[in-house]
Amino acid sequence: MISCRQSNVSSPPSERLRVFPAILGADAVVAWFGQWPSFHDAEILSIHINRGGLSVIRIHTRNLSTTVDRPGHSVRAREAILAFEFAGIKTLRLHGEDADRQNVIQGLEIQRTDEGYRVQLLPCYGLAGEIVVEQIAVHVEPGR
Repeated sequence: MISCRQSNVSSPPSERLRVFPAILGADAVVAWFGQWPSFHDAEILSIHINRGGLSVIRIHTRNLSTTVDRPGHSVRAREAILAFEFAGIKTLRLHGEDADRQNVIQGLEIQRTDEGYRVQLLPCYGLAGEIVVEQIAVHVEPGR
């Protein structure tokens, strides 16, 4: 598994309690993880663009506990596949290398815009980019 480097500086407690986006299904994500995930080292599993219907991006993500295993890695606390469903794609810009092997992202950001929502898949390895859509929803698929 490819891993992105993260800053050695700890976030203050106020930043650790991430605000989740006002999208349908976000409350279920927060209920599952206990907070909105950072999406650091999350993996894009699939993207399905459906002309005239719902398009879907499935992303595997997890929360890490404060417990460290013998080799010094953070222990996974909760994990799930999040299925982001989109309708009304306005713009789509995807790029990356070796996208058919593994697609690890540094993070995911969702912002409200005049057109609807901007979803940014922050680059690490493989696929990354930006999608602007009219509507968005997210569904939790527990475990992996």
